[in-house]
Amino acid sequence: MKKNMILVLILLSSAMSAISQTATTPPQQVIEVQYLLPKQGMEDKFEAAVLAHNKKFHPDGPYVAYLRKIDYGPKTGWYAWVMGPTAYASLDTRPDKENGHAQDWSTTIDPLIEKYGETNLWNLNADLSYGFDIFKQAKHYESWGVDLKPGQYYRFKAIAEKLKKIYASMGTTAFIVLDNQLHTAGGADVALLWSFNTYSDWSKDDGLMAAYEKQYGAGSWQQLLSEWRDIIVDYTADVRTTIR
Repeated sequence: MKKNMILVLILLSSAMSAISQTATTPPQQVIEVQYLLPKQGMEDKFEAAVLAHNKKFHPDGPYVAYLRKIDYGPKTGWYAWVMGPTAYASLDTRPDKENGHAQDWSTTIDPLIEKYGETNLWNLNADLSYGFDIFKQAKHYESWGVDLKPGQYYRFKAIAEKLKKIYASMGTTAFIVLDNQLHTAGGADVALLWSFNTYSDWSKDDGLMAAYEKQYGAGSWQQLLSEWRDIIVDYTADVRTTIR
């Protein structure tokens, strides 16, 4: 009987521990990205219309939205309309027809759009990211869409963990990791984002390599680059501006 009671107590303790961990673990945060190409010569009107729409329907909370202009890269001239980060459950209750959201979009924004691009869902990997508050206030950011070789995410994760530690020690640049929730053949598996405020700053050495080798030893940066080349198929970079 005594042994049985001990076993029951152990099982109850384990169950309560699991419940506690589940209760305290924050829900995954998703970011929705819709690519939009405005009609030529209508960029200013398009920006104003989207900002007005965001202010009315996406000012803050679970449906907060932003507009990003792609300045350099394969999608130069396009815009990214970004909603989130938010809980996945918010996708089920997002603004639509009931409160005039869809009508506002169709009458004020859609006439200014030349083409709709793809829509993506990205999971914000909080464990691998640093400085989201810095990122939200930054004027620009560099974005990499990275195609990993099959089975190499665990090695990517180890690299990202090291980089997060270094960026956190520097405290000036946001380093954001997003996981693609919709597989596309030949597409990006993860995205990496780095914040900056001026192109002058972007062009300068940010001291990352020196900080990395100070932490991990001489020659460690070259080892990192070698491992990076070993685990990726390729990546696509662009530079974006936040349109407030």
